[in-house]
Amino acid sequence: MTRKYLAALLALLAAMILLLADIWYVARGGGICRLPVLMYHHFAQESPYGTIVSFDKFREQMTALRDAGYETVTIPQIIDFVDGGPPLPDKPVLITMDDGYTSNLTDAAPVLEELGMNATVFVIGVNEGEEIYIHNGEPLSPPRFSYEEAAPWVEKGVIDVQSHTFDLHQTASYGYSCRDGMLAMDGESGQDYRRALAEDMARFRSRRDGRAATDLVALAFPFGFYDRNLDDILAAEGIAVTFTIDERINRLTPYDRRCLRMMGRFNVTEDCSGEELVRRLDWRAGH
Repeated sequence: MTRKYLAALLALLAAMILLLADIWYVARGGGICRLPVLMYHHFAQESPYGTIVSFDKFREQMTALRDAGYETVTIPQIIDFVDGGPPLPDKPVLITMDDGYTSNLTDAAPVLEELGMNATVFVIGVNEGEEIYIHNGEPLSPPRFSYEEAAPWVEKGVIDVQSHTFDLHQTASYGYSCRDGMLAMDGESGQDYRRALAEDMARFRSRRDGRAATDLVALAFPFGFYDRNLDDILAAEGIAVTFTIDERINRLTPYDRRCLRMMGRFNVTEDCSGEELVRRLDWRAGH
């Protein structure tokens, strides 16, 4: 046997060993999982514009997902999967809602419970349970729920409450801060920037501690403003999972927590039918 053929045979054997290893790994529940994440905001009887989704449309969308074989997962489930825990469903989907509107509980949660589904709500800490916006004295409209109001849904596993920051959900144009979301301000030192983020996280935790039954492990960037430095600071602050508004599928890789950073989400609007939503996710997730 010539050296050339021996090298080819060894390469073939190596490829077969890798293939068998992949088959064994997948059979044991391993392998990359493609996870779509949906983003909602407020719900209402009728939708005056796209980001407000009507009750009937939300029910249609959720029913279509369930009938197409999608199963909702929680953030602790995806962390557990990445850490080598149990496999996720064949067609997982993570549903998220931003800002903490009362309609998430009164309108969306009953639909989720009825269909055996769940969602995560990213709460703006300073607005939690409030009727007035602290910075201008104006009524908060739509209204926001309190942790106590969310508690029955949290205890049933229908809703989880995570962070949309304590008071960084604003831009410099609001006139209350020179900061856009969680981004560093021009000329701000690294030390001052880290201190500002740490103080906001501490205020969020202080207000949430003892009032929510789940661990604080995730944050959605306000307005989708983010960069690598910001995400690294949040990781050091103990935030295991972060979310953007970039519309892309997520690839969860066992034993690599980097895949939980800056995850993409698909914005779902009133003009998206249930059928279209399923088709969109099937195409993106490769089903």
